[in-house]
Amino acid sequence: MTAGRKPSLALLAAITALAFCALHIVVPTLPILVVVFDDTPARVQLVLTLFLAGIAGGQLVYGPVSDRFGRRPVLIAGLAMFLAGTLLCGFAWSLAALIVGRVLQAIGACAGIVLGRAIIRDVYERDAAARGLALVMMAMTLAPAMSPAVGAYLAEWVDWRAIFALLGILGAIVLALTVARLPETNPHPTRLDLVGVARSYAALLRSPDFMGFALCGACSSASWFTFCASAPYVIADLLGQPPSTYGVMIVLPMATYMLGNAVAARFAVRVGSLKLVLCGRAVALTAAVMMALWWYFGELNLWMLFVPIALSAIGDGISQPAALAAGLGAHPRLAGTASGLMGFLQMTVAALGTFIVAVLPHDSALGMIAVVGGFIALAFGFGVFGVRRAAGGMQNARARRAPPVDNGGRTLRPAREDSA
Repeated sequence: MTAGRKPSLALLAAITALAFCALHIVVPTLPILVVVFDDTPARVQLVLTLFLAGIAGGQLVYGPVSDRFGRRPVLIAGLAMFLAGTLLCGFAWSLAALIVGRVLQAIGACAGIVLGRAIIRDVYERDAAARGLALVMMAMTLAPAMSPAVGAYLAEWVDWRAIFALLGILGAIVLALTVARLPETNPHPTRLDLVGVARSYAALLRSPDFMGFALCGACSSASWFTFCASAPYVIADLLGQPPSTYGVMIVLPMATYMLGNAVAARFAVRVGSLKLVLCGRAVALTAAVMMALWWYFGELNLWMLFVPIALSAIGDGISQPAALAAGLGAHPRLAGTASGLMGFLQMTVAALGTFIVAVLPHDSALGMIAVVGGFIALAFGFGVFGVRRAAGGMQNARARRAPPVDNGGRTLRPAREDSA
């Protein structure tokens, strides 16, 4: 903990929420951009896919760089890059210019995701840090819940460029407050050891225990972002609904995700994180089967899309915090590096999912259902693998600690060295 003036938790929450707001606010307008730029859905999908890729790359970079150069200058540089990208998006004369602007937005805004958490760890003791991180997590949840509806109505009532005008205003306010009110919280910069960082990443990638839970969380996130990427096209092209329909309906799974988080918080200590991973992934897998059967035997409608994904979101809310905790616990001494790598994997696999669903035909919901269901099934498989590895490791640790016994079941005490 550092002495001196502490940064405002509200400001840190706003810094963190900016990236998630920019991510989700554009999603309802993807079908509109297909018409505006007279291009294919697959190419327009890069507006989302490469945004996720930009956030993924930033997860690995900002932590070590801010350890070397300080939190404040790195964060200010990231927010400035976000504003530059937003300006380019707002005046985009082509789809390529819009995509470049979105990549700049993502790389810049990712500084808020990484450094918001780091600053809280810098300046607050454990209990206060828990409160601060809870506020930041709330912002991360509320921003994607509200921003799709805001983006949809701006596109319907004004113009799609109004979305980036709003993001520019918000980004400028956050940058100004950061410059004026955010102190440096890392007064003792460390040497940037790229070789050591690479070795830590390599050790984690070779760890089956870590990778099982990391890929469980990554595939879970990919199922969600794949749905978000494809649902606007299904709603617009197959159901004939305006973008605002997606903006309103997406609130349902956002709310059930928070319900899953509440369940996880309530029962984490009582039942343990490993059981929560299995429970959550089982609920999500049930939801995937429900969506497929509802589509096959019923008819395509809004409830067929959003009721199963809302049930899946409950499972995600239960399992994702538990999988994160279990993954970080696999190598406690590398918890910081592991957190960044897990974030990188989540966004990378999510970007892959949005790309896959973009190249599939959009004349049916089958592609979306197959890809979303496939990622949910993979998350279940990786979750089971991670739990088995972790459970086996705990059994081995208990066996090593247990004293030896004789044939009659009596505990054998080790002989003293001076007894001979």
